[in-house]
Amino acid sequence: MKKIWFVLLSVFMLCSVSPAAGQSGQDDIYESGRQFEQWAISLAEFVKDVRFNEEDVQSLLSLWDDFTAVGEEEAEEDEGEYIDFNSILNDATYRSWAKSKGIDGEMWLKKTMRIMAMLMRTSIEANSSGEQFDIKAQLAELEEMRAQMDEEAYQQMKQAMEAGAAAMQGLDNSYKHLPVPTDSEKMLLAKYNDQLMNLE
Repeated sequence: MKKIWFVLLSVFMLCSVSPAAGQSGQDDIYESGRQFEQWAISLAEFVKDVRFNEEDVQSLLSLWDDFTAVGEEEAEEDEGEYIDFNSILNDATYRSWAKSKGIDGEMWLKKTMRIMAMLMRTSIEANSSGEQFDIKAQLAELEEMRAQMDEEAYQQMKQAMEAGAAAMQGLDNSYKHLPVPTDSEKMLLAKYNDQLMNLE
């Protein structure tokens, strides 16, 4: 699931911004965090009226390669952009593909995106230490080292810490918008986790 994991990976990468990134790089971090949060809200809204079962998961697994091949050229042109659900639904090629597979294009996409959203949520949960980024403590330690540091290096480190804290807060804000799996969905995610995570 390259596209969806690109989104998730991008957010995690925000938390390790280089001190040399400067104000411009930090502005990009804040903007990326804002865009990701808005996308997570849109994703939750898009899938709110559906739930998936084992047949839906198996359908995703069997049709994923064909599905990604349908929009391969567009995906290359829009690399790095978030999935636009409505554009896919309105795309004639996608509608034709869904019809050829005998599936309801709108429901299949909604259930597929719900599965992706659940995988994203469980991945964040699994990789989260549960500890909040203590910016005050980090800045206090940095302040103690300030006398031994070049002023420019100090300012860069301070900006990087603040940007990292903002990025982690942005991830936390976005995470809260992602839908919570039902008990049955949670069991299916665990059962098919390896297969789903290995999709490209």
